[in-house]
Amino acid sequence: MKRFALLLASVAFVTPALAADVIYEEPPAPAPVVEAAPMYNWSGFYVGGQAGVAFNRDSGAFSSENSAFNGGNDGGETGFIGGGHVGYDYQMGNFVLGAVADLNYIDANADSSFSIANNPLQGGDSRFGVETDINYVGTVRAKAGYAMDRFMVYATGGLAYADIDSKVRGGNAFNGANDSYAVSARSKTDDVGYAVGAGFDVLATQNVSFGLEYLYTDLGKAKTTVDFDAINDPANSFSATSKSDLDYHSVMAKASYHFN
Repeated sequence: MKRFALLLASVAFVTPALAADVIYEEPPAPAPVVEAAPMYNWSGFYVGGQAGVAFNRDSGAFSSENSAFNGGNDGGETGFIGGGHVGYDYQMGNFVLGAVADLNYIDANADSSFSIANNPLQGGDSRFGVETDINYVGTVRAKAGYAMDRFMVYATGGLAYADIDSKVRGGNAFNGANDSYAVSARSKTDDVGYAVGAGFDVLATQNVSFGLEYLYTDLGKAKTTVDFDAINDPANSFSATSKSDLDYHSVMAKASYHFN
């Protein structure tokens, strides 16, 4: 009986000690929550502005058969161009299709000159000129691009149109060898052409983008006829013509706000 009592006492003493030695593993800590990087989307309408330079590889913004470019800066090699744009893009995977229309002021013109030989009353040859000035230029273009998250590169092309004026440089009267002449000009310009180019855009936020765009714009030709109407003898009247190719390159920085 005593042995049985001692055995119970031993079991009671050892059991807490064994229980104290049991090791419970703590549950693993929850995995950290990693927020997914924002996915940028180019679909939607947008509006913005652009500004840059216009130039021609030969003589400035407009080339001509015998022209001297008059740009808006001191060197006369480039002219300012800038305005606003509105457009719409639709993204399908990485591909983006869209359309854009813009309207720009351009500070440039073509000054074509010609001479009237053997004019003794004017001290030799007389030089006249025709200044072809563009008031504004606009384009309506399609776009096809490839988007890489917030970055997009694209090609673009479409219709270009402009309002163009031509005026005689050198006065509206001319004293010739045999008569005096009233000088006037008649202009014919195509006013409509095309624009093609490429560019890239970067979304700083989902609603604001910045970019750079290059365009080659060809507005056709400007042909001006200068009439010299003899005052005393109409038979002495004559005309001279001037032609200018109204094509130029432009590089513009732009900023847009996207409604998406």
